[in-house]
Amino acid sequence: MNGGAGTGYVDFFHGFQVALMMTIMLNLVQFVYWRCKASRRGTCWQKYQPVFWTFISAVLTNVQPMMILLIGSFHMCCAPCETFKIPEEDCPATGRSYPPWAGETSRECNVNGNAFWNDSYCTGAKLPTFPVKVSGWMIQIFCTWGGFIFMFIGILQATQLHKKFIAKWRAIRRGR
Repeated sequence: MNGGAGTGYVDFFHGFQVALMMTIMLNLVQFVYWRCKASRRGTCWQKYQPVFWTFISAVLTNVQPMMILLIGSFHMCCAPCETFKIPEEDCPATGRSYPPWAGETSRECNVNGNAFWNDSYCTGAKLPTFPVKVSGWMIQIFCTWGGFIFMFIGILQATQLHKKFIAKWRAIRRGR
């Protein structure tokens, strides 16, 4: 969070992850849209239901990477002022600050760390691989994993893959 060896690479790859995820997911939404437009009939909901599932998936799967990019870009990790070596006279009334930017002494905050990690991760000494806060795990489970479940549902509906599997299974079973 606060700098150190490899910070530029970490920042680059957080941005690259967001760009890559958005590109892949929005291209997937386009694929599902054109597939449904060409092969499905009925009302708007009947025809484009897989597109809605896949679009919701695209949004949900990008929540966590986007939040991590914003947290890293704006150094949004709130900790006690002594963590960032901010003198007591420059410390906000709350006793907590985000890492100061150039030309600033402190940036007031009232939380512990951020949505994913507590304030022990703010100096960059610990590598934040997995969330340690409940809010981080909720984002991980409901947004990221939930988004992939929605993607799976949308792709199955758009390609009718589940019906193809059932037909193949029945054909195999009849062959016995």
